[in-house]
Amino acid sequence: MLDRQMQALLRIGAAIIALAAITALISPSTLAGALGLPLDLDAAKFLWVIRISAGLLLPLAGFMTLAAAFFPERALRQSGALMIAFALILAFLLVIAPTPWVWGRIACIALALLFTLLYLKALRARLRHR
Repeated sequence: MLDRQMQALLRIGAAIIALAAITALISPSTLAGALGLPLDLDAAKFLWVIRISAGLLLPLAGFMTLAAAFFPERALRQSGALMIAFALILAFLLVIAPTPWVWGRIACIALALLFTLLYLKALRARLRHR
C-alpha cells in the first residue's frame, strides 16, 4: 500500500516540478510574475537566476521519477521523508519572501503544504500496518 501511495506522490510531484522548471526555462518572466517576484532591479540577471534554479529542479524531478519506478519500500519511505523536508522548506521560503501575495505564491504554498500532508499520510499508513 505504501509503495503505491509513495510512488504516485513521487510521480505527481515530479510532474509538477518538471512543469514548473520547464516553464521557468522557457519563460522565466511568467513564473516570476505568478510568484510576485519583482523584476525592477536587474531583470536580465534575475531571469537567469530563475533559469538556473529551474535547471537544478529538473534533475530532482528526474530523480523522483526514478525513485518511484525502482526504489524498494525502505528507500521510498526515506524519499518521502526527504520530500516532506523539501516541501516544508519551499513553503517556508515562499511565506517569508518579501514579495506581494499573488495567486501563484499562494498556490505554491498550498501545493507544498498539501504534498507535505499527503507524504505524512502515506508514511503514517505504513506505521499503522506494521
